[in-house]
Amino acid sequence: MSGFRPSDRLLALLKRAYDAWDSEAWQPAAEHLAAVVAAGRAEDAPQDELAGWAFDLALAHKFLRDWPAAREAGLAAAALAPDEPGQPAWWNLGIAATALRDWATAREAWRRYGVDIPPGEGPVDGSFGRTPVRIRTTDGAEVVWCRRIDPARAEVLNVPLPGSGRRCGEIVLHDGVPTGERVSDGRTYSVFDEIELWAASDVPVLAVPLRVAGEDELRALVQTAAEDGVTVEAWDTVTPLCAACSSGRVDQDQPHEHDISDGPLPGGRTTVGVAASQEVTDALLARWVAVDPPSRGAGTPEAVA
Repeated sequence: MSGFRPSDRLLALLKRAYDAWDSEAWQPAAEHLAAVVAAGRAEDAPQDELAGWAFDLALAHKFLRDWPAAREAGLAAAALAPDEPGQPAWWNLGIAATALRDWATAREAWRRYGVDIPPGEGPVDGSFGRTPVRIRTTDGAEVVWCRRIDPARAEVLNVPLPGSGRRCGEIVLHDGVPTGERVSDGRTYSVFDEIELWAASDVPVLAVPLRVAGEDELRALVQTAAEDGVTVEAWDTVTPLCAACSSGRVDQDQPHEHDISDGPLPGGRTTVGVAASQEVTDALLARWVAVDPPSRGAGTPEAVA
């Protein structure tokens, strides 16, 4: 704070704000930070100080999932940030605007951050490659592979595990700070945390017990399903097995494969998840079994999500 001497009141507000911040008490932190920004403006605090406080205010509202407040504070923080690409204030504003479906603000935020956004109006629907996202489930969390459609939204490509309460095809709003890594085909991908479910999927998830002669039977089912645009996940044996990838719903400049694990299939029994209606699933299984009935069998599908 070169040349700037904050008043005792501003110092007290700062202490209350960041004591709450350190305790992750986001509501009082937001309230105190709003007072800090107002007091800082009244006292002609340096722009870089105001920018930092405004950024934290927007972040506190983001943690609260108070998107209108996060957008308002984010606009103020972005206006105070240095006029150069890569400023995190623009990124957080893009997340808040995306959550609110405010596409004009979201597009401006991504462009000002430095992201090459496809031209147009309305939702961004680009090809940003694939990424692993840690989604929140009824059991805790699960990392799934997704297709990024803009810097903060991704479509779930895997069939989440049974009991997760989640579905293939959901659109999730995700954060921009990496929280881990996954390696696929020798390439390392950053894992991002889900912020919230942005759009639900209307495609149910069915658990199907199978009798198979070996791994080739599973591969055949996945391939048959992929040809019909159906996603199948072999939950017991795949690391991971993603029919969505086989059907080409990922960045074609980044080809990849999924491998069956080396573990045996106990008694030739396994369970797969199918992202499709009961009618479509029944038809798929009948066609798959008919190719080689002695080596293939399917039990009754059960809806699990």
